[in-house]
Amino acid sequence: MLTRSQVDAYHREGYVKVEHLLSSSEVEELNEDMQWIIDEWWGEDSIGWRGPWREAYLEEDEQLATRAVFISNPHMYSATWSRILFHPGIVGALQDLIGPNIQWHHTVLHGKPPEIGTPFPMHQDYPFYPHDGPDFVDCLIHLDETPLESGALCVVPGSHKQGPIAHITGEHTRPYLPPETYHPDKIDTVPIPAQPGDVIFFSYYTIHWSDVNRTDQWRKSVRIGYHTPETRPVGKASEEPNNNLIVAGTKAHRHEPKLTYR
Repeated sequence: MLTRSQVDAYHREGYVKVEHLLSSSEVEELNEDMQWIIDEWWGEDSIGWRGPWREAYLEEDEQLATRAVFISNPHMYSATWSRILFHPGIVGALQDLIGPNIQWHHTVLHGKPPEIGTPFPMHQDYPFYPHDGPDFVDCLIHLDETPLESGALCVVPGSHKQGPIAHITGEHTRPYLPPETYHPDKIDTVPIPAQPGDVIFFSYYTIHWSDVNRTDQWRKSVRIGYHTPETRPVGKASEEPNNNLIVAGTKAHRHEPKLTYR
């Protein structure tokens, strides 16, 4: 699915964008079902991630005014979103990046409403779902036109080579990197504007962030996480099953115990 230069770019920079990986008809169907899911209020409508980081990223009058819609696992509500987990273009690209056997981990919508859709501070995705190796890829599917001013993904190229970095955590917030060190005013980042149907593949070690959506249109993107079957969640005993969906290849018995019925 991917060219040699695309695979090399991913391993060198920690990300690669594949343009028009999904067709316009696929995007239309996914968008239609996602809008239904949003209208049915299956998701969480909030100001976005809370925490003191907001003081470093937003003007005072905006700190409590941003909005976001989060929806986990849309495949629980839509067959269209179930099928996308096995999309041959997405799965084929993943096989080029991390090998023939691919296991699904999660799916989540990050919806930024018009005009003041919430930003996300600099962070790695690793602290949200730590695993014991680097072969964990997040795929960001774009359902809308996503110019820079809509809050497009911005990354720190090559940052995945640092491995996991200590984040600020706690019940008051989601994990984020300390703004006095990691902030777009202090570290150069590369914006990745995208069109509907584009998919960005990035390592869960790659540092990234996104700004406020200040356009008059929605910015909806869906992150799907995949990893190799032998990549195990940190803090989960090896004898505990990790029965997420295999979307390509197989899972060897040696990676976890055989399930039995009693």
